[in-house]
Amino acid sequence: MKIEIESKKLIKPSAPTVDHLRKLKISFIDQFQLPIYIGVIFFYSSKNDVHYPSFVPISERFRLLEKALRETLTLFYPLAGRYVEEKCLVECDDQGVEFLEAKADGTLDQFLHGETDPDDVLSHLATQPHQMDLIGSPLVVVQMTTFTCGGMAVGLHISHRIADMHTISSFLSTWMMACRGSIQKAIHPCFDLSSIFPPRDLPKLKPPVGQMIGAKNVMKRFVFDSQSIAKLKAVAKRGGFDSKKEPSRVELVTALLSIALLDVAKLKNGQSKPFLVAHMVNLRGRTDLLSHQNSCGNLYMPVLWKSAVEVKRHGLHGLVALMRDAITISLAKLANAIDKEDLDEIMMHLMREFQEELQKGDADVLLFTSWCRFLLHRVDLGWGEPEFVSSLCSPFDLVTLMDHKEGDDDGGVVAQVSLTEDDMDLFCKQHDILQYASHKWRA
Repeated sequence: MKIEIESKKLIKPSAPTVDHLRKLKISFIDQFQLPIYIGVIFFYSSKNDVHYPSFVPISERFRLLEKALRETLTLFYPLAGRYVEEKCLVECDDQGVEFLEAKADGTLDQFLHGETDPDDVLSHLATQPHQMDLIGSPLVVVQMTTFTCGGMAVGLHISHRIADMHTISSFLSTWMMACRGSIQKAIHPCFDLSSIFPPRDLPKLKPPVGQMIGAKNVMKRFVFDSQSIAKLKAVAKRGGFDSKKEPSRVELVTALLSIALLDVAKLKNGQSKPFLVAHMVNLRGRTDLLSHQNSCGNLYMPVLWKSAVEVKRHGLHGLVALMRDAITISLAKLANAIDKEDLDEIMMHLMREFQEELQKGDADVLLFTSWCRFLLHRVDLGWGEPEFVSSLCSPFDLVTLMDHKEGDDDGGVVAQVSLTEDDMDLFCKQHDILQYASHKWRA
């Protein structure tokens, strides 16, 4: 399937940013981010029937989205600015976000039902922006692609330097409200994290030893439905998982994928090494010292658990217990912080520990992030909820977990796994994965 860019322009806020907000210091958590963009794509069916309640002509969709985006950027004004690395700040000068219009020469169904290779199409539905830290590079790129059937893909790239998934979810929620003419009801974002976690003189975060940003990775999608999650819970309990609180779907899938990924590493290296698993945990609502309900930027911590014992000796239940203990201990440290200065030091220690562990090279490192419970499948921009939502292939080895269908705690999980081609071939042969997950593009 061929995708052609037909136009490109900058979308600026509908009202200028006031002078006292034009320089935004980033936090040291922002400083620790790799120079990459977070990418997500939403797919919407055509709904060609003019009598359908959500019918909106394509030409009207483009006009509506652009107008609503301008309004949204008045609240999310840093996203229309430019990052200045040497000053550790965003110049909120309203230069704008990049807005692309594109056309595909095939139908949405051809893509969603596997008639075309998604690896060949996805990256063209959310065009990779310029190198992020170059002077003048946009922090956000939006791409609207129409299919011959009238369906549409909305691709979004946002710089990880200034946004985590909570921030992106808040941005999307406000954009939805603006599309419906109710932006006045939106919760205003707060960009004050540098007052709690001020920037410092820090080395740049590097990917784990042995991984390179820009290496050729592929992404495959593994669906764990609610029945598979129930089976995994039963396996964990039979193995001896003992807790009043049942293992969560994210814990179970993380543990299972960790076993399979570490088997791949053993096959590749010829031996088992100690392993380190890192999961990113949202900090909002975890401590009274972070009181604003919509703090935007990067506000998460990497929770690490490490072991020299071969992964299969832990078993599924043992890995879930390791994860649960690591998260509990880390969150307890935050909850016990006596003031913002204490919180700042705790977070700095955790971020430095994460960076140091990535660079040691003495363990097989697995990185996970969860987008569950961010309700991405409900992003209705004015003509109904998306048929399908996808992340983009990561430039380093990473597992992104997303909601499957309803997305509640009893629902399933979609694991979007980014690995090198050779590692992916080995991963897809792992029996532990195949007996619980369906490997297909669309559920």
